[in-house]
Amino acid sequence: MKGLSISDLKILESSPYVLKITEKHIIFTEPFKNLMLESSIEGMTRQEAFNKTLGVDCFDKKFVDTCLARWRRKWRADGDLVPGKKGRKKDLNKMTFEEMKAEIAYQKEVIAHLKKLRGLADDEL
Repeated sequence: MKGLSISDLKILESSPYVLKITEKHIIFTEPFKNLMLESSIEGMTRQEAFNKTLGVDCFDKKFVDTCLARWRRKWRADGDLVPGKKGRKKDLNKMTFEEMKAEIAYQKEVIAHLKKLRGLADDEL
């Protein structure tokens, strides 16, 4: 991540609150996110609490406020902070013909149900 010193990176990498650091992102653990959203350390700003908990002094107010706002939105929308799984569940190249037929039948049922909910249903699909 740009703008972080080597010593800050080492501290963050060893922190139990950091899952992963890439060139562009720092991925924090769910307990850290919950801690930051639920607690308010008396006499400290959110930025100071964020930095002190991680043991660094490199995150500015804008970064902290953006993170907290994003986590808060995610928490309100989903009820938790764990990201949902995205993408295909099965590898199409490894599916048998019967599995593909079953998957297509299931998708047709889902589409028919969604059309019915939206009032667009036809008798045949």
